[in-house]
Amino acid sequence: MRRVLRLIPFLLFPLLMATGLKAQDVSLNGEWDAGLGRNYNLKAQVPGVPLDPEKMPTERLWYKREINLPSGDWTSATLVLKGARFAPQVYVNGAKVSETNGGMGQTFHALKLDAVKPGQTVTLEISLAPLKSLPTTDASYIPSADHWRSNVSSCLWDDVVLRTHGATQVKRLTPFLDYASRSVEFRYELSGKSQNVKAKAEILDLSGKVLLEENKTVNGSNGSLNVAFGNKLKDWSPEQPNLYKVRFTLSDDKKILDQTERNFGVKNFEVRDKRFFLNGEEYQVRAGTVVWHRWMRDEEGRQLGYDTAWFKRAVIDQLKDRGANTLRFHLGNPPERFLDLCDKHGLLVQYEWSFFHGMPASKESLLEQWPGWLDEGLKHPSVSLIHPYNETHGKQLDTAWAALDEIVPNYPKMVLEERDVIHIHKYWWSLFENVGLYFDSAEQFPKAIMVDEFGGNYLDNKGDLGGYKTVKSAYFRFLGRSNTAEERLRHHAVSNARIAEYWRTLGAAGFSPFNILGSYEDGNHWYLGPLTDIRPMPVWNALTAAWSPRSLSIDMWDRNFAPGQEIDLPLALFNDEGKKAELNIRLTVEDRNGKIYSEQYRKLVLAGRSRDRKNFPLRMPERQGHYIIKAELMNRPATVKYPVYSDWEVRVFKAETPDILRSKRIGVDPADKELTAFLSGLGIETVPFASKKADLLLASESVWEKVKAGDKKTLKIFRKAIASGKSVVLLDAGPASYGKQYPKNDGSSDLGHLQGVEKVTNGKTETYDLVGGTKITFRELAEAESHIHAALADSSLWTGVPKENTWLWNGLRGGLIAPAHDMELSGLSQQAFVEQWLVRGAEEQEMKSDSYYAFELQGYYAFSKKKNDKQVQKKLRDKVIFLVEDAPALAGSVNPHAKINELDLVKAYRQSLEAEAENLAPLANCGKSLVRTPVALVDFGQGKGKLLVSQLLTAGRLAEGFGGRPEDKDLTRYDEVARQLVLNMMARALGVPTVGI
Repeated sequence: MRRVLRLIPFLLFPLLMATGLKAQDVSLNGEWDAGLGRNYNLKAQVPGVPLDPEKMPTERLWYKREINLPSGDWTSATLVLKGARFAPQVYVNGAKVSETNGGMGQTFHALKLDAVKPGQTVTLEISLAPLKSLPTTDASYIPSADHWRSNVSSCLWDDVVLRTHGATQVKRLTPFLDYASRSVEFRYELSGKSQNVKAKAEILDLSGKVLLEENKTVNGSNGSLNVAFGNKLKDWSPEQPNLYKVRFTLSDDKKILDQTERNFGVKNFEVRDKRFFLNGEEYQVRAGTVVWHRWMRDEEGRQLGYDTAWFKRAVIDQLKDRGANTLRFHLGNPPERFLDLCDKHGLLVQYEWSFFHGMPASKESLLEQWPGWLDEGLKHPSVSLIHPYNETHGKQLDTAWAALDEIVPNYPKMVLEERDVIHIHKYWWSLFENVGLYFDSAEQFPKAIMVDEFGGNYLDNKGDLGGYKTVKSAYFRFLGRSNTAEERLRHHAVSNARIAEYWRTLGAAGFSPFNILGSYEDGNHWYLGPLTDIRPMPVWNALTAAWSPRSLSIDMWDRNFAPGQEIDLPLALFNDEGKKAELNIRLTVEDRNGKIYSEQYRKLVLAGRSRDRKNFPLRMPERQGHYIIKAELMNRPATVKYPVYSDWEVRVFKAETPDILRSKRIGVDPADKELTAFLSGLGIETVPFASKKADLLLASESVWEKVKAGDKKTLKIFRKAIASGKSVVLLDAGPASYGKQYPKNDGSSDLGHLQGVEKVTNGKTETYDLVGGTKITFRELAEAESHIHAALADSSLWTGVPKENTWLWNGLRGGLIAPAHDMELSGLSQQAFVEQWLVRGAEEQEMKSDSYYAFELQGYYAFSKKKNDKQVQKKLRDKVIFLVEDAPALAGSVNPHAKINELDLVKAYRQSLEAEAENLAPLANCGKSLVRTPVALVDFGQGKGKLLVSQLLTAGRLAEGFGGRPEDKDLTRYDEVARQLVLNMMARALGVPTVGI
C-alpha cells in the first residue's frame, strides 16, 4: 500500500488569510522509505541516522515519500533541508529538480515541476552522497581527523520542511540591531517578483499578540525595513530570556506571497577591553560543551539526539541550575530545535562549523556554504560566539579568512573567532598535559580569551576509562597503575572544577570544560548509567562554583601541611550579578567522611560585576590524614539549585625518621646548607662530606654542579665511599627545568602554543660521568611532572607515605615534582639494562638474541629484529601522527616528524656485561604511561655501597627558610612529604629491603 502524507489544514500553521494563498511551512519529518542505491529496503525516521554511523556508505543513500501537497493558490514550493549530508539531490516524480553541495548547513531546493501544484500528490526523493565521494574541498567534508570518532554516514540529520509561497519569496532576512537607539533594521533579500510588493514586519510575543508593526512598499530584491521598539521590548539574556517572534510578510494587492517567522530577541553581545559584554554589562561566559555530531556515533545518542524534552532536562536544566549561562555546540551546529531551546530557556550559544584540525575547503565552497550557516545562526538570539573553524592554521587559515573577509561585511557585528577572541585549548591535568597554570591574568593575552577545551579525563557511564586512546596513559600518569572508579570519578571532577576555577580567577572572558556529550571514542559523556536516567556524574556538582554567578574559589594549590599548621587560605570571590551582594561564606576542614574539624563563618560585600581576593586564617588538624578544605557560599543565588562550594584536598603529614637513620652520621658538603638544616632539625648527625666517619653521603645541588663539571675530587669521593661499602644519595640531579612554557625567571612568559604545549624539537641532551662506568643522561622534554608513583617492583620510598601524597608538592605552578628532563642511566649490568627497557615495551628474550632494535620517536617506542626496519618505523610514526592529529595539545609537545632514533639493543645488552654496576632498581615512575624513572638505585654488588640518584625537585622543600613564601608561585616551598621521601631514599640506600606493589 502506498503511504500518503495527508496534510490536514487544521493540523498545519493557521491560515494566513481567509482567502488567497496559504503561505506555510509544512514539516515532512516522520517515517520515510530509505535505502542505498535507490533500493528502498529500510524504514527511516527523519531526521535521524539510519545507517551505521561508523561507516561511510559506498553508494548514495536515498529517501522516498509520497505527499499530498497542500491546497490553496500558491504558485511555488521550496524544500528546505536543514541538514542533509552530503551533496543532496531532490527528485519529484522521478525527475531531478535540484542539487547542491554541502549539507552541514541548510540547503534550499526549488521544486520547479509542473506536477508541483496545490492539492496534487507527488513522490519526493532525496539522494545523499557518501562522504568518501565528497571532495575534500567541499566545506561540509568531515575532517579526516574526526572520521574515527564522529558520525561519518550519510543522513538527513535535521528537519525537512516544505515551504509554499507565491511568485516572490523571502530568500534571506537578517536583523541588524541598534541596541543604543532601541531599533532593528531587517535587511531582506528576495527572489522572484520584487516590484510593488508590500512588506510588513511584525514583532509578536509568544502568545501571538502583535506588539510592533512596520510596513513599506518594496521595489528591488534587496532592502531593509526598520522597526523602532524603544522600551516596548525587553532585553534577552540567559537570566531573562525575553523571546519574541518576528513575522515578515510579502503581499501584493490580492494575496500574501510569502511569509516567514522566526525567533527574535533584543540582545547585544560584544567584546570590549578583553571582556565580553552583554547588553552593555560585562558578562563572563560560563559554559558547557556538547559535540552533537560525535554523540550520534553512539546508540544512545541516536535514540535521544532529537528528544528536546530529554535535552532540556539532561543538559539545559543541569547547566542553568548550576549557574552556567552558555552552551558550546562543538564541530557543527546541532539540529535547529536545540537552538530554539537555548533561545527559549536562556543559554548563550557558541556556534561552530565542523572544521577540525585543518580546513581543506576551497574559498569558493566556503563562500557558497558559510552564508547559509550564518543565516541560520542569526535567526537565534542565543547565538553569540561565532566559531567558523577549530584548531586550523597556516595556508588553510588564510583561505578561511579570505572567504570571511567577503562574507562578514554583509552581516551584523558579531563576535568572531580569532579576530575578536583567542580560543584556548589547554588540556592541563588530563589527556595530554600536566598541571600547567602558566598564566597570572587574562590581561597577559592580546585579546579576550575563551578557554573552551580542558578537562579531557574521559570516563564511561560506569566510571571506567573512555574509548579515547590516550586516556589510559593519562590516568596512569595522575593516579598510578592501579586506580578505582571512585578515584577516577574524583579526579575527573576535581581536574575539571579546579582548572575551570583557575581560568575564572584569571579573568578569562569565558570558559567551557570538555565535554557533556560526545562519542565513546572521544569525550564520552557526563552521566552514570543509561542516559535516559539522567544521573549526572560528580563533575557537574564540582563545577557549580565555577558556573554560579555569585561564587568563590580556593586559590591555592599546595597540598601538604604539618599537623596544626596555620595558613592563610586565599579565596577568590565573584559577583557577576548586576547589583551589590553579600557573600555568606562557611569555611570548614573535614575528612572524607564529612567529619568537621574546624568551622568558621565570614561575611563580605561585593559590588555588582566585581571580584575580589581575600585571605582567611585557617589551622590544620593535629591529626595526620587526608582532609578537605571547603569554602561554601551559604546564600547562593536563587537560580542556582545546587550547593556552591570550592574544595581542595590536603594532607596533614609529619615526616618521621626511619629507625635505620637514627644512629647514622651523614656526610654533607658545607655548600649544601639546606641539607645540613634538614638533618639537624631531625636530630641526625652530620659530618664533612669526605669524612671517614660518614655512614652515608647525602648531596644536592652544589655537589651536582661539581659532578656536572667533571670535578675529579668529588667523583673520587664517590668512588672511595662506594668501594668501602658506603652509599651515596644524590638529590636534585640534572637540570631543574620546568618546561618551555613555564614563566621565565625574570617573570616574563611566552604565551606559547595556546592550543597545545611548546614543542621540543631536537631537544638538548646532556650526558655526564658518574662512577664505575655509569653515565647519566638528561633529555629535554616538553613539560615537568606533578605526580610521581612508586616503581612497579619497589615501593620502598613510599614507606609511611600514602600514594596521594606525591601528587602535587608545595610550591611551583602545578606543584611540580619532576623536572622537564628525562633521566636515563647507562653503563649498567645486563639485568639493570633489561629493567630499563622492559618498562618501554621491549622483550627480554629478544634482547638476548642475535638481533633486536629499538626505535624511539618523541618518547614512543617500537621494536624489531630487523635493523632500520622501515615498516616498523612507519607504524611508529603513523601512531604518533594519529595521536597528534587527534589531540591539539599533544601536537604541541610531540613532533611526529622528528628523527626516529635507533638503538641496537643486543649490542647494548652485551656491552652492559662489562659495566661495574650490577643492578638498577627504578624507585619511582612518572609521566604518560609512567615511562619516566626520576629516581633510581644503582647497586655495585656485594660489599660495595649503592648510588641513589634522584632528579626530583626537592631543593627548597626540605628545611624551613630555604623555599618560597605562599605568594611565590615560582619557588618550591617547605613540604613534609618531600622530606619523608628523601629520608626514605637515604634508608633505601642503607639497605631497607625492596617492597613491591
